[in-house]
Amino acid sequence: MLCLHGITGTPFEVRPLAEALGRAGCSVEAPLLAGHGDTLRALAATHWEDWLASAEAALTALQARTGGGPAAICGFSMGGLLALRLARLYPERVAALVVMATPLRLRPFQVFGIRTVARLPLPFPSLPGACVPKLWGSDISDPELRHANPGLPAFPIAALTQLLDLMDTVRADLPAIHAPALVAHGRHDHTVPMEDSLELTGSLGSEVIERLWLDKSYHLLALDVERSILIDAVTKFLARQAGWSSASPGWAANGGE
Repeated sequence: MLCLHGITGTPFEVRPLAEALGRAGCSVEAPLLAGHGDTLRALAATHWEDWLASAEAALTALQARTGGGPAAICGFSMGGLLALRLARLYPERVAALVVMATPLRLRPFQVFGIRTVARLPLPFPSLPGACVPKLWGSDISDPELRHANPGLPAFPIAALTQLLDLMDTVRADLPAIHAPALVAHGRHDHTVPMEDSLELTGSLGSEVIERLWLDKSYHLLALDVERSILIDAVTKFLARQAGWSSASPGWAANGGE
């Protein structure tokens, strides 16, 4: 299982899910994506292709460690976009997808604002102060985890522009993606509209698409108050669709350790 975090985040965002899958006997990679876990300047200097390269390298390392068979990919937010892109580029390497709170589009006023500012004749990659602050911190209903999350405190304009470009690319990919998919979203997500996940489930080319709407959760599903429901749903989905068994011997026979 490859677990991918969101923009400005770290593997902390997917840690409960990754650890639960590891305890079940699954081999897990949860990489820190390019430009993340450092400074706003470092993130602003990267492109979405750099984030994708990090994810692809982790997938290659995971498959080398587990015998080369196909892997499942779980992506949160921007990590979900990367998971979908990998499934489009390498369908034979991806057994199943779990995409959580994945932004296919931002709200129109947000897109207009980002694109308008980005057109200004300024060197945004070298201006770490040119960013959108997270005024209320991470989008998690659990206040303890909201403050514990070590992600960056703002979104660099340069990174948001790259995110919009990645969204455009992935939206065009969707009809050609055929891996079984579980699409999860929190009903109280303040970051990514629920409509994005509805569009995702309606646009994927997959024959098998399962939906999980979490009634109490905000954006960071794997950290929020219904994370146990999410973990249970993901485990059962993988048992059905990725050819794995939730009993550790079966998982080990199909790519686990």
